[in-house]
Amino acid sequence: MNRNEENLMPKDAEPGLRDRKKARRRDDIIAAAIDLFERKGVDATTVADIAEACDVSAPTVFNYFGSKDGILVAIVEEGTQRKRESGSRKPRLEGVPLADIVLDLFSEISEETLDIASRRVWRYAEASVIRRPETDLSDRFRKTSRLLIEAIIDRLELYDLCTRAGTPMEITYLATLLYDLWMPCYLTLITDPQTTLADHNAMLSQRITPLLTYVFDDATLTATRLRPTGETA
Repeated sequence: MNRNEENLMPKDAEPGLRDRKKARRRDDIIAAAIDLFERKGVDATTVADIAEACDVSAPTVFNYFGSKDGILVAIVEEGTQRKRESGSRKPRLEGVPLADIVLDLFSEISEETLDIASRRVWRYAEASVIRRPETDLSDRFRKTSRLLIEAIIDRLELYDLCTRAGTPMEITYLATLLYDLWMPCYLTLITDPQTTLADHNAMLSQRITPLLTYVFDDATLTATRLRPTGETA
């Protein structure tokens, strides 16, 4: 791809072809940014670096994303959406211990975050929320966290979960509580290069399994069942 800008394309070019070219160029910019962010780090990567890597001009990158943070937001938001859509099509575990279902879900979430972006990218995003909470990047990253909790709710509300008190569990509360238990394990995963996914999963089990044991009745813990179709939590 040469450095011609979008506005230099023939005015009579087929609209569908222009759209496909723009989509390919956008994908090329994102791919180049992911590679540079992983190799150099987000702070050390400039828009000019990204432009050079995919053979476009820096103004073209700005036209597509507005800023380097805009590219980072696209990587996180679009990757999260893809994973959520693919996750909704996966078969659901049933008739197995509740701990297996919950730990499988959070292990899947952790693994998929690393498929979306490298540990360096996630460290940068997490740090940005703390250092610059007022920025668009921080605001949209917080929204991504809320979407993650919604995805957890979507998964857990499929199951018939009964507490030891004999009442159903409030799913939004459970999802938020489990998310809060998962987050420190996730931060260790992205900040400690020695921590493997297996280590991470072991930490999750140590945090989550006792809680489930205390809260849910033996039938739910032993062989969790899907909620009958049409029922809501």
